Amino acid sequence: MTRIEALLLWPGMFGYAAVIIMYLLATIFRRERLEGRAWYLFIISLLFQTASIIYRWYVSGRAPVMVSYEHYQLGSWFIGFATILVGYFYRQLRIASMGSAAVMLIMLGVGMNTYSEMDPMRPPFRSNWLFIHIGFAWFAWGCFVVAAILAGAYLLKGEGRAHGRILNRFPSREVMDELMVKMILFGFICQGLMIIAGAIWAHQLWGRYWGWDPIETWSLVCWLTYGLVLHLRLMMNWRGAKMAVMVILALTTAIIYFWGIGFLPESHTTLMMFE
Repeated sequence: MTRIEALLLWPGMFGYAAVIIMYLLATIFRRERLEGRAWYLFIISLLFQTASIIYRWYVSGRAPVMVSYEHYQLGSWFIGFATILVGYFYRQLRIASMGSAAVMLIMLGVGMNTYSEMDPMRPPFRSNWLFIHIGFAWFAWGCFVVAAILAGAYLLKGEGRAHGRILNRFPSREVMDELMVKMILFGFICQGLMIIAGAIWAHQLWGRYWGWDPIETWSLVCWLTYGLVLHLRLMMNWRGAKMAVMVILALTTAIIYFWGIGFLPESHTTLMMFE
């Protein structure tokens, strides 16, 4: 990581930490103005992170998709982007940025302790399908994480249960129930398009669309799991707590796919590093 890149990223990370603190202060001391400021600070922090990503892209001369640090950067950025989209259309759900900021801080903290050198773009990655494949992948990840945050808030805001001040600032359970399914649907579509783009890219590289290697298999498992969640909702009318639990459990497949299998030595992503 270069000095300028760090100077752009650290204000964003401090901003995410400040967002969490501001929401807590707004809740404890009932300062509603702090909530609005925390939301705009979240947007400003994401802009700093965006500048850091763009600067790295410019200096390296390639898309930031080569090393572990860059994947943590992009993965956390798309969580922030999905959160802002939700907050733009559903003002009451802006408080979800507190949970998103916490997840993003963890991801960035872990990422900064991984390999971060600006390696040159390797031949297998020099494809236009790369941007389509990875773009849809990270968008799906952002949607799945935000859906899980809403599902967690739904479960904590149990019916007939005394709620804390933070949970009282979330919208009704009915709104969160509908929105987390919408996020799952959008992520499911993005995940499907990611798999299709990846298959076309794989055909260009190895002459086959599908090879059943671990990362391909788990991408399909993740997609089918979220397909099951949608099936239970749309065909069997699952709602409420059991639907929220399914959304949270489904996230485990996304975590395994995005952050586990992809770094195993036998995965095709790792093999491409040496081609």
